[in-house]
Amino acid sequence: MAEKTMTATKEVGAAILGIQDGARRNVIGFDKAAEGVEAATDLARRSGEALTSIVGLVDAVADQVRSIATAAEEQSAAAEEIGRTVDRVNRISGETAQAMGESSAAVDNLAGQAKALHGLVCDMQREGAAKA
Repeated sequence: MAEKTMTATKEVGAAILGIQDGARRNVIGFDKAAEGVEAATDLARRSGEALTSIVGLVDAVADQVRSIATAAEEQSAAAEEIGRTVDRVNRISGETAQAMGESSAAVDNLAGQAKALHGLVCDMQREGAAKA
């Protein structure tokens, strides 16, 4: 019976050692799991910060895109106004050229009439001198 008690005691001791070893391994596993959770938490925090930064940059880019779009619209409106002004200048230039042509013809006509009138006056003076 003493022998059986010794054997049972050894078996119980071995079981206790096994349980203690398993408990140590569990503690080490829990420690590693805690470290993993801590690392994952840190990564999640840094990811959140990076995402916040990205959202800020996206907002800034969106503001710049809106500014560019507004400037492009203003430039387009200015280009249209320039086009209309150029059309008006072309029209006025054409009208001015036509009026200058008409004025030149009127001046030529007036010069012809003045020459004819001068001729008539000269004829009248000769006739008056011949009668006197």
